[in-house]
Amino acid sequence: MSTEFVSHPDWPVRGVTPEEFPRVVDVYAEPMIVSAAEELESENAHPVAEHDRILVALDGDRMVGTAAAYTLETTMPGGPRTVAGITGVGVWPTHRRRGVLTSLMRRQLADIHDRGEPLALMWASEGAIYGRYGYGPAALELSAWIRGPYATLGEDAHDDPDLTLELLPSEQARDALEHVHRAAAAHRLGHFRRGTSWWGRRLRSGATWAAVVTGPQGPLGYALYDSVNGWAEDGAHAEIKVKEVVATAPAAHVALYRHLFSRDLVSRISFEALPVDDPLLYLISDRNRLVESPATSLRVRLVDVARALSERPYAAPVDVTLAVTDRFAPWNQGRRHLRADTDGAECRRTEAAPDLSLDVVHLGATYLGQRSLTALVEAGAVQEHTPGAAARLDLALHQPRAAFCGMVF
Repeated sequence: MSTEFVSHPDWPVRGVTPEEFPRVVDVYAEPMIVSAAEELESENAHPVAEHDRILVALDGDRMVGTAAAYTLETTMPGGPRTVAGITGVGVWPTHRRRGVLTSLMRRQLADIHDRGEPLALMWASEGAIYGRYGYGPAALELSAWIRGPYATLGEDAHDDPDLTLELLPSEQARDALEHVHRAAAAHRLGHFRRGTSWWGRRLRSGATWAAVVTGPQGPLGYALYDSVNGWAEDGAHAEIKVKEVVATAPAAHVALYRHLFSRDLVSRISFEALPVDDPLLYLISDRNRLVESPATSLRVRLVDVARALSERPYAAPVDVTLAVTDRFAPWNQGRRHLRADTDGAECRRTEAAPDLSLDVVHLGATYLGQRSLTALVEAGAVQEHTPGAAARLDLALHQPRAAFCGMVF
């Protein structure tokens, strides 16, 4: 059954044809302060756009806003799930603060719901905007750098003599990269499966070299990076810029970081994105020398609250009634009884008194098991009617490994 949707009366929203795609790019590129020509060049070289998932808002015949989505197979609590990856959202600068984005977000959520996708993910260029539409900040990632003289591993870094490391042009190593990433993605929340075009985009984004670690059974890890020359009066000041480090075995992590830290003429090693629990943080000899900058990465939106909560696993038994508010997906509004343990879960409508009252954005923020409902109660954002309910749900939602995507979509 189609979800009933009424567009903002001033801003009708419709889909597009493939031929209209260049116009769509023009509309979202300007608000994002990016080059429309480069965006089109990237799409032509490595097409990932799904034209049937692009929406535009209109002022007469003119496009004044855009919103799009990818269909991504992403590792979520419980395993791979088909989710909507929100992208290409922009409002023409002359039409800001006039309800264009609200019209697009309402329509997009209705479309995602009609497709049967219970979850949507996004990277937000402006964090203050998307909470009102139910996208909760669910994961952090680190960017980091360290000076070359301090880039050493500690005593817990154990080498495996059976492993070999080879440095190759990244495109030549593509088969090994895909093999390792596919294996690692199955065990890291937030990773999505990269098809041919996604790999093309990754390898054209400044990753000249691939350091590949191989064991007796095949590839076990890789680091994608570029090296930048630099000199000063006191000598060499080259930089290693690491785009991605992925490994499926502890010794492979050690081999990769030892390689990155042992390059001659290098005064700085920087990492574009790392999980907040990356092995480097425990292998490095002096973590204080590693300059870390955490930032919100994935934002999670529960498009179907009952299904999303029913389909994930739980680390401990929990029995809780939630009063959920959702201004932009009215089918989620109301009370839900969640009963779960380590063998399964069910989440159904109820008229029982709530243990917690919260907005759907707070469920999104805590869905990956990294953020705390208890902290939200203490901040006054979530109302706890039954003492201890938030702590019990926190324990049940917990996931042992931090979520990490590592690639902006």
